[in-house]
Amino acid sequence: MESLSPEELVRWCQRTLPEDSRAFEYLVNQYKSRVFATSYRLMGNRQEAEDQAQEVFLKIYRNIQRLDDPATLPAWITRITVNTCLDALTRQKRRPQTLPLSPPTPDGEEEPHYADTTLPTPEEALLNAEQRRCVETTMARLDADTRAVLVLRDLDDRPYQEIAGLLSVSLSAVKMRIHRARLSFQQMLLRVCPDVARLYQLQTSPQAVSGARGAPQS
Repeated sequence: MESLSPEELVRWCQRTLPEDSRAFEYLVNQYKSRVFATSYRLMGNRQEAEDQAQEVFLKIYRNIQRLDDPATLPAWITRITVNTCLDALTRQKRRPQTLPLSPPTPDGEEEPHYADTTLPTPEEALLNAEQRRCVETTMARLDADTRAVLVLRDLDDRPYQEIAGLLSVSLSAVKMRIHRARLSFQQMLLRVCPDVARLYQLQTSPQAVSGARGAPQS
């Protein structure tokens, strides 16, 4: 079957559920990788990510009939995913030991984009496996709300406006949250892995940081 737009998919589900589940099965197949990737980055555990992903799709099934604007389907699914995971973490009153930056599936979203700063953002520290583990541990020690905005902006590369809508806050408020989250990440990294943090403090420009990632092309 050819790819369907969000509008077509929502209308199909609303027209045929619950008698015919084919539309919903198509929706699950289309969004399962995205939902699992976000769940995994927030929960830090494959089994719990799978559990929360199932909960997300159950909520979608129960509520898709009430989705008034079909074009908002992707953002609506992301909002449900983030809220479901944050609620689960709140109930558990715990933080994961490490926060994986990439899901353990070949079709997960693994293309992070970060702003250049004096102290390293998660991407800038991913030079080898040891530094990667250091960054994952640092992310895991942040509170759930801080991790959520870093996942949405710095790992999923979502636009500020979309994140503002997902979190039901103004654009200026979400920019401030992301700024504070990045500062919290950097401060935590200084405590968890001071050598890695100090390495990047020596970099004086975005160009220097980029150069540290690999040899320049001739």
